[in-house]
Amino acid sequence: MAILKEAIASAKEASADGGGAVEDRSARRGPGEKRGQTGRSEAGRRDALSRTIEAEIIPRLMLVHASEECDSRSERDALPTREEVSELAALVLEHEVEVAASYVAVLRARGVTLETVFLHLLAPAAQRLDELWREDKADFCDVTIALSRLQQLLRELSAPFEAEGEPSAEEKRALLCSAPGETHTFGVAIVEEFLRRAGWDVACAPGANVAEIGRLAGRDWFDVVGFSLSCEGLLPELASVIDVVRRRSRNPRVGVLVGGRYFNEHPESAALVGADHVAFDGLDAVRKAQRWAGGVARAR
Repeated sequence: MAILKEAIASAKEASADGGGAVEDRSARRGPGEKRGQTGRSEAGRRDALSRTIEAEIIPRLMLVHASEECDSRSERDALPTREEVSELAALVLEHEVEVAASYVAVLRARGVTLETVFLHLLAPAAQRLDELWREDKADFCDVTIALSRLQQLLRELSAPFEAEGEPSAEEKRALLCSAPGETHTFGVAIVEEFLRRAGWDVACAPGANVAEIGRLAGRDWFDVVGFSLSCEGLLPELASVIDVVRRRSRNPRVGVLVGGRYFNEHPESAALVGADHVAFDGLDAVRKAQRWAGGVARAR
């Protein structure tokens, strides 16, 4: 952690010397500076940021991880540590997404797979941000911005992750939503990436209300509908929307998966809301969705 902080501090100093800054919030137009000059200055700042990441942050992170971990665990099979998850959460809170992307690049260069990055780094980092907000260690606006940076990082990694999958001969479709009223949607995005890599056609509607989800289920054919829930207080709303999906679905044998922090801790509650299975992470969602779709196909 000390070397990470030193690297970030060095990045700020180098950016300042070159007319740039790691954080966009530090970019301000001077009283005598024209708008065109601001644009050129901003381009210079971004160039300085890129140079700093390449020259300072990545080499220092490579050194710290190589020295601390090469003797204690297998590089290729290693999972990100709790400290690394906290480091990534801190990076997206304090810096633009390019810095976090560089941090992930270091882990990938060490041999960590994208699957591991998604399941054991990005998803836990989102949970850590939520913890920081609930513990009043970060304010809502900062956490919201940090989560948007995580979403951007996930999108940037989406194409190479999907390319790892094999083309599917069967057309399978899934609808993914958060429970009505749910504000935590990062897990939905993670599951979407895993299903797409497995060859599924995915419609993603985080934030949709009961009526909108019902319309989607009645308009298009879906083999599986998945919902994410983080807190017990929204169980009645989730049960209600699942009932609507089952009544309005074009697929009379539609499968319903539920996941998220609440069901990870209380899997027995899935039956109470009318779900068929609990998906504990992106990989588990694929396994159970495939199993459901395959079982229905055999029963036809």
